[in-house]
Amino acid sequence: MDRIEALSQIDRPILGDTVPLSVFRIFRQFSALHAEEILGTMGSRVVFQHAGRQLGIDVGKSVYTEDLDEYLKNIFQFVEDSGIGILSVTTNDEGQMIFKLDECITCAGMPNIGKKICHFEVGIVSGAVEVFLGESVGAIESKCNANGDDFCEVTITPKKHG
Repeated sequence: MDRIEALSQIDRPILGDTVPLSVFRIFRQFSALHAEEILGTMGSRVVFQHAGRQLGIDVGKSVYTEDLDEYLKNIFQFVEDSGIGILSVTTNDEGQMIFKLDECITCAGMPNIGKKICHFEVGIVSGAVEVFLGESVGAIESKCNANGDDFCEVTITPKKHG
């Protein structure tokens, strides 16, 4: 059984397999806040992004196909089925992949707190792209609901491009 399957095994006959989004966000933000107290802002971001990247790698390996469109469709389906958000992608003239994440689990509908907070989601996208490309990539959160944007956005730069 791989990690994703193991984490998906839920035995809660009374409470079931869901929790309110507010509970998830409280858990997530308190974890990030305390990680930041211990590791500093950059350290906390790296920890959450690395954890997301590992999930992205695991998911990417489990849905891998050599056809990019089919692969991305599989990744997008996982993200939506998991309630993480609704993912789509475009490219720009610099060869970067721009992933738009609507209805982000971490911050959709939040007020503008003046910072980008979706480091875990950045990691998921970068890990999934790395599996397909077979190389590490640069990844930044270029937009975030919590930073006043209408959606979250992850910009991926293949290492060969920068």
